Amino acid sequence: MNQRVQDLLKKITYIEADIEIHKQILFSVPAHDKKEMEGVLKKIAAQKDEIKALRSELQIVSPEEHQNITIIENAVTAFKKIASEKKFTSITIMEINVECCLHLKNQPKIPCLVKACDEDEGWTIITVAGEIQYFPKTDVDETPAEPYSR
Repeated sequence: MNQRVQDLLKKITYIEADIEIHKQILFSVPAHDKKEMEGVLKKIAAQKDEIKALRSELQIVSPEEHQNITIIENAVTAFKKIASEKKFTSITIMEINVECCLHLKNQPKIPCLVKACDEDEGWTIITVAGEIQYFPKTDVDETPAEPYSR
């Protein structure tokens, strides 16, 4: 990944974090202070526009990276939908220097970005390629981690 791509991604990440802070500010503004609420909402909208522009620039600078990011974002969105419908008892995510793999019976382990075990001990994962896969308890050769581990 070239330096320009890294810089764009860092800037996007920073702005997304700032948006989250402004959302918290919005919730703390008294309901009667419409002017303050409007100001915060305008700031959030401007930041979203800036992210959109940065993503367009990223698409021009590195179409491959843009596509990879889009695939992962779509997988995360789908995973969140699944998580709203299932009760996960354990979630493990990939971190720097921490491997996240699902160990299967009679098959190689599958590297993943996220693995989650549900109440029935079935596993839902997001692969490093951005695919969502499900494996029943009978196919998996591991036990769930402590609830909501990282």
